[in-house]
Amino acid sequence: MLLFQIISCPWFLISFLVPCYGSLQLGFSKLQRGHRLDRKLIQSFPELSFLDCVIECLVTPRCKSVNYFKGANFCEINYENKTTAETRYMESAGWVYSEKEHWPKELAGACSNSTCEINQTCKHKRYSEDTFFECVLSDCGIPDQNGIDLNTTRREDAIGIHRRIHASCADGYSQSGSGWLICQSNGEWKYDIVCTVLTNIALGKPATQLSTYLDYNAAYAVDGIRETNHLVHKCTATGDGDTNPWWKVDLQAVYYITSVRILNRGKDEYGDVSFRLQDVTVTVGLTESDINTPCGFFAGPGTASQLVVIDCPTSTQGRYVKISKTTVFLILCEVDVFGVPV
Repeated sequence: MLLFQIISCPWFLISFLVPCYGSLQLGFSKLQRGHRLDRKLIQSFPELSFLDCVIECLVTPRCKSVNYFKGANFCEINYENKTTAETRYMESAGWVYSEKEHWPKELAGACSNSTCEINQTCKHKRYSEDTFFECVLSDCGIPDQNGIDLNTTRREDAIGIHRRIHASCADGYSQSGSGWLICQSNGEWKYDIVCTVLTNIALGKPATQLSTYLDYNAAYAVDGIRETNHLVHKCTATGDGDTNPWWKVDLQAVYYITSVRILNRGKDEYGDVSFRLQDVTVTVGLTESDINTPCGFFAGPGTASQLVVIDCPTSTQGRYVKISKTTVFLILCEVDVFGVPV
């Protein structure tokens, strides 16, 4: 318990080479036990003491916080802290979380005033009065290739040299490649993933529906207006007497359909009736008379202004996309169709 109570010379007592630097009390008093920051990893180190873990962060300009697992003496240094990555800060038994700013920079020894770049680490002789240090490449930076969704990374993924990240493409992009990003020894990423912007191929295309309530015609679902107040901005609506309503769009060319997205009705003067979007089937076809290839199904019920994403099976081909249901009223505020030409 000495380490958590000491005010003056803690572990420095083991080395007569190093003078005692100020108080470590602030750092120890602000430790957050039972917590860690997830998926913001620069590098990890096995068999490291807690204070050595803190030093690894202090000598790494990009580092903002550390996770430390006491049971295994395992250290993780992070490129964000809980303020900048709040949703990644979580309870985790056995871990201790600490932020760089809570520790005196003098712990870094000769590196306390280093001129190392953001993607470098300052190397020095620890616990020594030797003023020599060198800056060595330590990471490849935060991947910034268009379309990559870093929220899909795994817990062990890191940006450090010789480490790798497994990512996927964000919504609105199609993916090719395995998804691996490998941090090479020269500090550059090797990308085995390509994210291509998806184009809404239904926008402005001819659309029809079984019937039309008042003037809420089928074209409103492909007009590009993404508002969901049915009475103000106009969504499609079939007649109130229909029991198996449908809506369809002619893409005017054959595509491999990858996904269909339905923007549901929001709240309006009638309140919230978004639950009516349920038991919805999406099918695809090459001809207008045969639109029966399954793409997906949404059981619902929908929620207000919900964007329902239905991914089609691989290699689903079609020129026509049809949305149908088995209960009354089909209301669609916007329909996006994504695919690539055959």
